Amino acid sequence: MTRVSIIVEKLGIPTVTLCCDGFHTAGRFNAKAEGYPNLPYAVHPGHVNTTPNEEVYKNAAELMVDQVIKGLTVQPADAKPVRIPGKRDTIFSGSFEEVNEFFLEREWSDGLPIVPPTVEKVEQFLKFTDRSPDEIIGILKPENREATIWNIAVTGVMCGCRPEYMPVLIGIVEALCDPAFTQDSLGHTPGTEVLMVLNGTIIKQLGFNYTQGVLRPGFQANTSVGRFFRMYLRNIAGFLPHKTDKGCYGDNFRMVLAENEDAVAKLGWEPYSVDRGFKAGDNVITITTCTERTQAIEVGWPTAEEILQHIEKRMADNHMFIQFFFRGDRTKPMIVLTPLIVESLVREGYTKEMVKQHFYENAKFRLSNLRGRLAERFHKGIDDGNYPEQLGTSHDISDDRLVQMLACPEDIQIVVSGDPGRDHVLVCAQNGFIGPPTSKKIELPANWEQLLKAAKNK
Repeated sequence: MTRVSIIVEKLGIPTVTLCCDGFHTAGRFNAKAEGYPNLPYAVHPGHVNTTPNEEVYKNAAELMVDQVIKGLTVQPADAKPVRIPGKRDTIFSGSFEEVNEFFLEREWSDGLPIVPPTVEKVEQFLKFTDRSPDEIIGILKPENREATIWNIAVTGVMCGCRPEYMPVLIGIVEALCDPAFTQDSLGHTPGTEVLMVLNGTIIKQLGFNYTQGVLRPGFQANTSVGRFFRMYLRNIAGFLPHKTDKGCYGDNFRMVLAENEDAVAKLGWEPYSVDRGFKAGDNVITITTCTERTQAIEVGWPTAEEILQHIEKRMADNHMFIQFFFRGDRTKPMIVLTPLIVESLVREGYTKEMVKQHFYENAKFRLSNLRGRLAERFHKGIDDGNYPEQLGTSHDISDDRLVQMLACPEDIQIVVSGDPGRDHVLVCAQNGFIGPPTSKKIELPANWEQLLKAAKNK
């Protein structure tokens, strides 16, 4: 509601934003970032979802009405301007421990030790791009800060990345700044985390793990680049826990998921990057929201049909349906298959397109599982015409009717990675209108091979 109020305020119409007290702090910080630090609120004590209606009405009459009147009639004081240091300014000097304490106190750290971002270290990163340090890639919410080549390098240094990772980091931020990704919603209450998928020759060149333990910490490239994304959201976009980041539980930053392109080629499939519109062999980074992750263990049944059915059961268990029924938005789940599973499917003639079609037709949800507000939202989605045709127009959720959870086969994202010797599968729930899969081709500097050789010889 804060964003809606700001739109109305820009029209010259005064507003008071109604919210529950658990959202008040996040609302104020988001309003400040939008240039409205004194936006007035009327705050309900507790959450209305768990408060009886009679008490909600009482709180509105006895507590919130006065707040509304004050917000509409009292002009707040202007906020004091804040000086922002220049990008090459030295803001602190000291020992490693002192620098880390300084960053931690100012909420510039994620709580782990950071590498002090000296100008010399930042310039090492800038050698791995032909782009100007001052180039502005986009503006990130909620703080409305510029995403630049310079602050990408600074954040990369802090997170323990190697300078040669710089082209990947730039690609990630380009995807983050793409309006289609809707990054301004990443501080929402489900606390979604972003999954990054890497394709191309750069996987081996930079030493990304793409086999056993692919999402486990322990490989510098996968881990430090994963940390970079969350740190960039924190320090540049401005998502801070207890302030602008309202994630109910939150999640750990995710390691980069690199596809096993050797296995893909051997099995006759195209890599995920081709599904995203690029050529095989192109270096591509894809980011997508992953609100919940479910592992289907030991799905390697004797036939391909049984394998797919087992996976589809887990897809139905996963919460991927929630956003679908919440707003009627298309969800684009990511299914990560190990090479062993793909080999079993290929043996019976399955192409990737056939697997997607099978998931589309058979991953179904039982409508009678919906209750309360989810049922109401489902009805609204039908009335508003938001749902695909396979759901029909019936409001009846009392029966055991099964409906397809996906709008079309192309919405299913399939990546091949993980332990080549295991028959496990990951089902990653994408969060509907927030953070759909967004891909960017990674731009390498003209002298990439020479730079890479020099880096490896150090």
